Amino acid sequence: MTGRRASEVLMMDFEPLSDIPGLDAAVPEGGMVARLRYQQTKIDAAPNTIPVGRDVVEIIREQQAWVRENWHLGPAETIRYLFPKTTGNRHGTKSWETSNYNHVLKDFSHHLDMRDSHGELLLYSRSHRLRHTKATTLINAGAPIHVVQRYLGHLSPEMTMRYAATLASTAEREFLALAKVGRDGREIGMDRRDMLDLVQLDRRTDRILPNGYCLLPPTRSCDKGNACHGCDHFATDRTFLPDIQRQLAETQTLVAARQTRHTERYGEPMSAANVWLEQRNAEIRSMQLEVTALETQPADSTTAVRSAGVLGRTGYQDAADASDRKGASRS
Repeated sequence: MTGRRASEVLMMDFEPLSDIPGLDAAVPEGGMVARLRYQQTKIDAAPNTIPVGRDVVEIIREQQAWVRENWHLGPAETIRYLFPKTTGNRHGTKSWETSNYNHVLKDFSHHLDMRDSHGELLLYSRSHRLRHTKATTLINAGAPIHVVQRYLGHLSPEMTMRYAATLASTAEREFLALAKVGRDGREIGMDRRDMLDLVQLDRRTDRILPNGYCLLPPTRSCDKGNACHGCDHFATDRTFLPDIQRQLAETQTLVAARQTRHTERYGEPMSAANVWLEQRNAEIRSMQLEVTALETQPADSTTAVRSAGVLGRTGYQDAADASDRKGASRS
């Protein structure tokens, strides 16, 4: 809950809490209500206090009550540590050992039986994972890096940025998901300059294509070759219209030439089920849809269109034909 290192938790003073100066008594739910002082064991001169909420305060008070009961302390009596070693420690001058701490966390993990998306048990026997969780939670919530740096007790922002780097793929995925578009070629309402910034989130200029932009997140790779026109992640704008028209014409010319050669060699043209022809026809349909979508825009438009050619893919075309045939039969 606090993101402290194991040693910082185990060596905590029996009374680690102090008031926050000037704090209003009416703290909203989830707000910080006290300062927690911990033993900064790794970095000299680093901060050793953090603000904590009522949940942490309640846990500390519960632990203090348990220690007082088991060490037979009076209401005003204290010992050295909040988490004292439970054996061979009559006067409470020794803190709990890290090995015991990790062992209890491991047992706790098995008791909870929490599993990841692959069904693997989530083990917290290495308690530093909890520190990582706290750090990434703060960054995900929008806390400034310098605030997270102070909270974690880091001397430099570079150390904190290691946690921020682990969120790069998440941030890119969520950013790309902000584009509210469908597979029917609706405009995403994004200026091409914003599109350029978007595809360069990670300096991935290789996602700028001769006929548009690839919106595939930088953490993923594409193995579909030149099948961009029917791809959900392909976007383009009116500046690329001449390139797409030229590619469309060249593809149509290529198909006509191959059909002629096929007829000369085998005595009949390629059937629509031919693997090569099926793919070329899908590309032609997708490019025709893109051309139509771009031609409807004003000549000076900078709005990008995403997934305009998706309906040209074989699967969508077959579904559309079936729907048309069904509608005709009802008529």
